Amino acid sequence: MKLILPFLTLVFFFSGCTNSKIFNTEPKTHKEQVIDKVRSADYTKPYADTDMIYQNLNGAIVSMADQLFVSNTFKEGRPSLILTSFVELDEFSKTTTFGRLLSESMFNELHLRNFHVTDFRGQNAISVSEDGEFHITRDIDKLKDHISATEYIVVGTYVKFENHSVLINARILDSESGSIISTARVIYKPVDCTLFDLCFIPKKPDDFGVSIVKDNKKLDRRYEPLPETLPEAISEKLQDD
Repeated sequence: MKLILPFLTLVFFFSGCTNSKIFNTEPKTHKEQVIDKVRSADYTKPYADTDMIYQNLNGAIVSMADQLFVSNTFKEGRPSLILTSFVELDEFSKTTTFGRLLSESMFNELHLRNFHVTDFRGQNAISVSEDGEFHITRDIDKLKDHISATEYIVVGTYVKFENHSVLINARILDSESGSIISTARVIYKPVDCTLFDLCFIPKKPDDFGVSIVKDNKKLDRRYEPLPETLPEAISEKLQDD
């Protein structure tokens, strides 16, 4: 009897520990899973050894959307957003096919994450022509006169980065105060840089403002044509030879 009691005590003790672990283990929400993934990168290693550099553009876009979803500080409810074209970092009024592609992809990704996304580019009516039927437009005169009030705006920039990669930043701003609500950043290293004109073109010396000067005169590699008759001294020398 004395041996049985301690044995039963140990059985109940370990059983309680096991059950507590089972009962305390709940499936993580999608947001918690994304947080774990984003925070799992080992930033103590060279960045090329982490999984945060994307050679697949779709993976980079999905990661940005996840980060915007995870890091947001929205109040309760479904936030209302409008999207703008991603622009070149050095020129905020300029975009490219690459920038427009990033923005268009965000419509899908943010909508899937339960953001209320509005496309303000709709016309008052559908345009029909022999080329097709159209609704969205960038023609200011054809845009609707009014859209519903929007609380937040998604903006993004991209710039050529080290090791032939592209650094892409995105953020959600409060449309009135400009306060940053959410942020995202990814590094994209394209396999084919020609696809979106993202190749690094080595600069020529003139592009850096460097001039090669000799005797206070710029070198000119354009040479004057030789005269039809050589100078007498050179002619005599050639004849002697």
